[in-house]
Amino acid sequence: MRIQHITATSVFIPYAPPVGPYRGRTAKGEGTLGASGLIVKIETDSGLVGWGEGSRTFETDPNPVLQNIHAGDIQEIHTRLEQAGISKGPISGIEMALWDLLGKQASLPICRLMGGHNRNEVEFTACFGLNEPAKSAATAREYIDRWGFRSLKTKAGNNAEEDLRIAEAVQKEIGDDASLRPDANAGYTPEEAGPLLQKLSDLGIRYYEDPCSCEYPEALAQFRAETDIKILVNMGLHSDENIRNILQHGAADFLMPDTPVNGGLLKVAEVTKTAQTWGVPCLMHCSHDLGLKTAAITHLAAALPNFSGPSDTCYHGLTDDILTEKLTFENGKIRVPEAPGLGVEVDELKVEKYRT
Repeated sequence: MRIQHITATSVFIPYAPPVGPYRGRTAKGEGTLGASGLIVKIETDSGLVGWGEGSRTFETDPNPVLQNIHAGDIQEIHTRLEQAGISKGPISGIEMALWDLLGKQASLPICRLMGGHNRNEVEFTACFGLNEPAKSAATAREYIDRWGFRSLKTKAGNNAEEDLRIAEAVQKEIGDDASLRPDANAGYTPEEAGPLLQKLSDLGIRYYEDPCSCEYPEALAQFRAETDIKILVNMGLHSDENIRNILQHGAADFLMPDTPVNGGLLKVAEVTKTAQTWGVPCLMHCSHDLGLKTAAITHLAAALPNFSGPSDTCYHGLTDDILTEKLTFENGKIRVPEAPGLGVEVDELKVEKYRT
């Protein structure tokens, strides 16, 4: 099963309210209006076709780099693409398509190729952007009542008092129906983050993502020791050195890798196994994903025991998808696709419809 041709298409699908517009900490204007992805199609000499979802665009044409390479030589393919100057975002799309091919060739879902079918369904944390407190509370309630989410994530990090007001409003609305995890995207200094986390801890917040940069691992470890809040780290996981430094300092309760940041499913699995040696579980970070990557997340979480807890998603907000049938949430969870490969089918007419 050798690679014959690679096609990459950039697509964009809008969000519907209440997910969109999605305002992050540094958002300009309305913020993020939908999900963008690099949809990769790999055709092989066996007639099988694999699909993947990456990010950004190829810096150079991958076709001459990978022509006639066996689709199963994933490590060699990573090396060749990196040597060709291609970055991790688009590499992750190729690598996902390779796993899709291998699963189809073996007539097995990807999770059974990567460790086993350890879970039948995977829980997700529903993300929403920065809004004023009342709207944040209303969004949280809709996420619970409409999709059944029991874990919620709001953006944060611009202003500590604003974060506190949002958290107070959301906590009052949701009570014990769900847990809230603010995400500051490392927007605070350690000196700013410390007092805020103490107040949020008193309020009942038990999870917080990236309160400050992982360049301050001692501060993150101190937050863990001095509050009842579990610290999640996403930003800074792009290198093995950073990951080891975070783990060695006891700076995180959870690591949050991502396929575009780390380079693919195999690379995320490697981060997860490294974290497991330190007794630190992992969750998947959200990059405003379409259905291919959302399906891949479910396979990773099903296969890897150290993927423990609800991974991020904004998928519920999409007005459409490039799949023939959208993935669905029930009680905030998605069932692991059981068909071979990613277990989902791409609608090529929709790929063209949403091409950018």
